[in-house]
Amino acid sequence: MVTTLDITLDRQSMVPLYYQLKEQIYHLIQTGVLKSGDLLPSESELCDTFGLSRGTVRQAINMLAEKGYVTKERGKGTCVRRPSLNHDLLGDYSFGMGIRKQGLTLKTQTLLKEVIPGKRSITDRLEIDKKSEVIHLIRIRWADEEPWIYEENYLEAAAFPGLEQRNFDTELLTEILVQDYNINLTRVSAFVEPTIINEKYAKLLDLDEGLPALVMDRVIYQHDNKPAIYSHALIRGDRCRYYFSVTR
Repeated sequence: MVTTLDITLDRQSMVPLYYQLKEQIYHLIQTGVLKSGDLLPSESELCDTFGLSRGTVRQAINMLAEKGYVTKERGKGTCVRRPSLNHDLLGDYSFGMGIRKQGLTLKTQTLLKEVIPGKRSITDRLEIDKKSEVIHLIRIRWADEEPWIYEENYLEAAAFPGLEQRNFDTELLTEILVQDYNINLTRVSAFVEPTIINEKYAKLLDLDEGLPALVMDRVIYQHDNKPAIYSHALIRGDRCRYYFSVTR
């Protein structure tokens, strides 16, 4: 069913009409007025309704499509869809940077930051002495006001003194390591497997139990091939796509 759009364009504004149209459709998607699967009016209908040229309408729709908010389906029209995180499995070291790279608004909610005695399962991943202390971070990563990722990070406390005091709601962990600790992150090793969201994660990500998700365990290495970060993350299954490329 085609959705009628409650939109008002200001022709006296310095803001171009295509951008006004794009922003108002985007607002309707973000506020839930337009839901995933809803059909937008056709280009000709939008032209007639708002007195716009086809080029203006097409530019607005193309901008929304580039961001992943709508998709054009042959024989059906333009459908609303929520964007996914297109994550380079071998090249993206930071979920936050990946979200920003796609033009989405990143928000981080830090649930815990502490220094704890290392457990064997953690120290082995970091390749440090089993008696070493580790920094433990728990964060929820949001994209466009929607929680997407639950992430736990572990780092060797002795290697990054004072790191646990930083404000991870506003700072990216990988940027801190590069800029303030002179760490050059060079590669990532990751395991990804499907799972089902349980009660704990359903509450944290504001989802229903039983929905599909992905669990990702990653070790991010620095220049001397030493592990810098061990990461355990749960990513909602309806908001992620992973890709990688291999060169022989």
